[in-house]
Amino acid sequence: MAAGSAGGWRSRANEGAGAGLAHVGGAAPPPRIDEIPRRPLCLLQGYGGLHHSCGDLYFPRSVEQLRALFRMAKQTGRRITFRAGGQSFDGQALNDDVMISMSRFDSIAIDAERARMTVSAGATWGAIARKLAARGFVPYTAVSTSYATAGGTVSGGCLSRFSGTAGKEGSYVERLTLLTTDGRLLSLSRDEPTSALFHAVIGGLGYLGAVIDITYRVARVAPAGTPIRVVTQATRCASFEELAEALVPPPELLLPAEGGTADEAGWVPEALFSVAFQTLEGSRSMVLRSRYVAGTTHELRPLLTHRPRHLLRVPVEWLMRASVVSRAIWTIIDRFIFDVTRPYVDELMGYMFFMDGNVLAKRIAQGFGMRMFTVQQSFMIPYDAGAREESLRRLADFLRKIEEIAARDGIPPLMLDVLHIQGDRFLLSANHGTDGFAVTLAFEAWDEDSVCRIRLRLSELSAHTLELGGRVYLVKNVYATPEQLEAMYAHALPEFVRLKHLVDPDGLLRNEFLERVFPAHFRPAPRLARR
Repeated sequence: MAAGSAGGWRSRANEGAGAGLAHVGGAAPPPRIDEIPRRPLCLLQGYGGLHHSCGDLYFPRSVEQLRALFRMAKQTGRRITFRAGGQSFDGQALNDDVMISMSRFDSIAIDAERARMTVSAGATWGAIARKLAARGFVPYTAVSTSYATAGGTVSGGCLSRFSGTAGKEGSYVERLTLLTTDGRLLSLSRDEPTSALFHAVIGGLGYLGAVIDITYRVARVAPAGTPIRVVTQATRCASFEELAEALVPPPELLLPAEGGTADEAGWVPEALFSVAFQTLEGSRSMVLRSRYVAGTTHELRPLLTHRPRHLLRVPVEWLMRASVVSRAIWTIIDRFIFDVTRPYVDELMGYMFFMDGNVLAKRIAQGFGMRMFTVQQSFMIPYDAGAREESLRRLADFLRKIEEIAARDGIPPLMLDVLHIQGDRFLLSANHGTDGFAVTLAFEAWDEDSVCRIRLRLSELSAHTLELGGRVYLVKNVYATPEQLEAMYAHALPEFVRLKHLVDPDGLLRNEFLERVFPAHFRPAPRLARR
């Protein structure tokens, strides 16, 4: 049966919470909408503080309640967007109509014998990592904040510092359960006949249905009950060419293929990534390589950035938002704190979720009535192993372009990080069908004037990325014209739109982000349908 045929997907339409319970008088009546916890006209914002929405936020507890919300939306012409951890940078999880929080779908089950875990969409990566670590496991790749949820990151097809050798999150998903807007529960995997929808849902930004649960492969790195630490060796780079050369991982560090192979037995990912920053004396960059170690034989020597609750973390996060102060702080760090002669040793949770310090700083600032804006955009610069030198030169030139624009505008990124990413088959992945370098720029600002200037700079870099044959990642902030994004994702949009019409023919799952980035395919709904 064809992969795109609805009949080829394994349906679990009669499964779900309470589906197997007897009910006097026949089947249990469907839940009423007024039984589902709701916060009406709820004001929400994206993680960066730039995007807001005001709509009805529902907190369903079961698949049946989700089905009831889908029926209500279809009958009334309303639109739905999913939300859980609230860590999206742009408007991917915001909607001025109906928002559904998946936060109460939070179960975590670990199969230690098979090195697998099945988690519900609302389970946070902090909770997941703690349970895994207690059994001696780690995720192959996980985002850098503990507040993000599995459903959110799988819908983004997210990357992490370990993606330089291990690929992105989707490479470790064996199966996921999707609830479509017509109430069907579909069990999807990368094997035919569900492969097409599987590769669209991962990275599909929640626009094809509600992800209910995900089964991942996980890596054993220590005996159960043994502490896990992370050892990191930093190496300074004298030039962007040297940085680019060092980021291409040797074959023995790479995951053999998406989905894993027999060669994966005993294979443990190592992080290979780089950071660059602006000091008062110019730009500095370094490549870092991290590995997991079991036990406490390595004495702790943590980086400040990997101590999210250190007393200095919040004031430093605040001060770094002024560009001159940021360069001054980086100068001090570069001269007196960074010591590349010895490896750093971090606690697992501090290393994995170092961005929790930024989350804490923003929450405290909001408590004082201060607005803190965070802007991050990622670009994929293509890499061709058959034209290695040309590819490395292209990356170095792109990094110099960033430096040139920063010097011209006087607002350097707080940090710039780069890592190599292997190609994959996920439809809306920036690495669909091509290896590349993920270049992420992170900015922090207090005022909207600075944010406006940052947007203009990122838009300029988006245009340059397209000229290089690259793409803008869709999971962080996206500042690019619709024409540029259409050209970048021309390989995937027709198939993605086809699948969306197949599983969401009424267009219930929509929001302004989707309509803004791909307006030719997803036009705004009539205003009356939003209330």
